[in-house]
Amino acid sequence: MKKFILLVMFVMLAGAASAAVNTQYFGKAPSIIVSLTKQEPDPVEPGKQVEISFKLDNNGTIAQNVVFEILPEYPFSLLPDESSSKYIGTLGTYQEGKQSVIVKYKLRVAQDASDDNHEIKVRYKSDNLDSWVTLEGLKIKVQTHDAILAVENFLTVPAVTAPGDKTKLRIELKNYATSLLKDIKISLNIDQSGETTPFAPVGSTNEKVISYIEPQADLPVEFELLVDSDALSKSYKIPLVIKYSDILNKNYSKTNLVTIVVGDTPDLGVTLERTDVYTSGSSGSVVLRLVNKGNPDIKFLNVKVLQNENVKVIGADEVYVGKLDSDDFSTAEFKLYVNGRDSVEIPVELTYKDTNNNDYREKREVELKMYSSSDAKNFGVKKNNNFGWIVAVVLVIGAAYYYYRKRKGRK
Repeated sequence: MKKFILLVMFVMLAGAASAAVNTQYFGKAPSIIVSLTKQEPDPVEPGKQVEISFKLDNNGTIAQNVVFEILPEYPFSLLPDESSSKYIGTLGTYQEGKQSVIVKYKLRVAQDASDDNHEIKVRYKSDNLDSWVTLEGLKIKVQTHDAILAVENFLTVPAVTAPGDKTKLRIELKNYATSLLKDIKISLNIDQSGETTPFAPVGSTNEKVISYIEPQADLPVEFELLVDSDALSKSYKIPLVIKYSDILNKNYSKTNLVTIVVGDTPDLGVTLERTDVYTSGSSGSVVLRLVNKGNPDIKFLNVKVLQNENVKVIGADEVYVGKLDSDDFSTAEFKLYVNGRDSVEIPVELTYKDTNNNDYREKREVELKMYSSSDAKNFGVKKNNNFGWIVAVVLVIGAAYYYYRKRKGRK
């Protein structure tokens, strides 16, 4: 009797142990767990293909006729040869070692997809379930190779700034990324350009901070600068540093160069230096004085006298002067024949370049005063010509002496 009771108790304990094992490994129904185990590439760029792998684990009883389906929505789409639904069949238990299966899909990402962790929906069903089970929260990482924030263009107002004046530097940034960019810092490194720059910020510092810029949007940035009064006329290259982050907190930094042109309009004066032509109908040397009264230097200066009915050039009609520094002068000499009353306007053509290689062509007129012969003598600009009279007297005396000797010889 005791043995029988012990046998019954042993059977009951064994049954209880078996029931515990069955509850732990089999449960009362299939319990399928889906996880996204792999993404290739990771991250994927907009407009590219991505292969994703899902792992299905069964922690419950055997699942029969399991069907798995992906439900792609923007920005994802299945490749043409891909089927959204895949038949798994039987999904076993831990004891059988067939409780897991890998399912793969190939998707295309939309060209305009934003940089983000985008959700992908899936669902599954089996004979043991009354309806489809939909899963959310599985995410695919999309990110462009570089979130580009570029300098679209820049300009200064005015285009050329005179020393001592103010200029506005306008920079147009464009977000070429498909997602928002944030924490944007734009710095104008006017003291780190490798040369001494004659600029100082006015009204604000040399750095601008912008919270964000929308995808594909433009962002205008403006700096106001004061140019030193003794600045040289030339082009200055200044580093523009841009720092920003994308929505996935990846940091970017880039340096561009912007150019600010400093210059002023040349002021070239032309006057009469000296001449030995004072009367109409005479010819002689005329020397023109060329003075650079402006701030920028002048180079490749050429001076040409334009002939007309009152002014004729004897010999070369142009003189190449070359470089003429600021607050300096040079001369150009011509031999002219002039004809006119009171005064004659000598037409002069000046061609040159400034330090920024801008071309200039100007026509000027230089006044040359005319005098009568008597006034010229009275003013001392024309001396009496007694040489002719002396020659005439000598000839007369010589002739008289010759005539006297000849007559005396005949007697």
